Amino acid sequence: MRTAPRHNQSGFTLVELLIAIAIFVTALTAASAIFTYANKSQRVTKAVTDAQSDARFSLEVMAQQIRRGSIDYASSEYGGTIAANPQDVLVLRTNTGSSVWFRRSASAGRGIVEMSEDGVVWAELTPPSVSVDILKFYLSPATDPFVASPAANEQPRVTITMVTSSTGAGVATLLPTYIQTTVASRQYVR
Repeated sequence: MRTAPRHNQSGFTLVELLIAIAIFVTALTAASAIFTYANKSQRVTKAVTDAQSDARFSLEVMAQQIRRGSIDYASSEYGGTIAANPQDVLVLRTNTGSSVWFRRSASAGRGIVEMSEDGVVWAELTPPSVSVDILKFYLSPATDPFVASPAANEQPRVTITMVTSSTGAGVATLLPTYIQTTVASRQYVR
């Protein structure tokens, strides 16, 4: 019995085809995972950056008001003397004699920084994407240095501490942002 001569057939065998598909699927899965991780990291970075930027904005608004005015020691909030620090509300007296108030309040499950010029109508300083978890004011000195002893060299100052977090979707595991600054009044009554 004679057999017909075999010619090498060009093409892939089934095993070679399965191996090529497996390598392609593995590479595609790895690329998709890397893209997904990079996208999530970018969203988290943007949420942190936005939260810090918005917190700095509200802090800067408070700092400008402190620099332009002075601590209102005579306010009903303090009663002439700062009994204990920290304070939850900051009351300032502007150059024109009017009052400016700052506080933290809770609204819709998030903390917000609010500002008021009369203590009745409040305006939000922080956007909905930021929650202010802690806002404290440390006032120094405890009494108005310009009333007790105008020749004193102690300048009224406020230390503001703030803890914020992002309320954006998909960023619930972010660590909070801690911000602190000390601002002195530019008012000199000597």
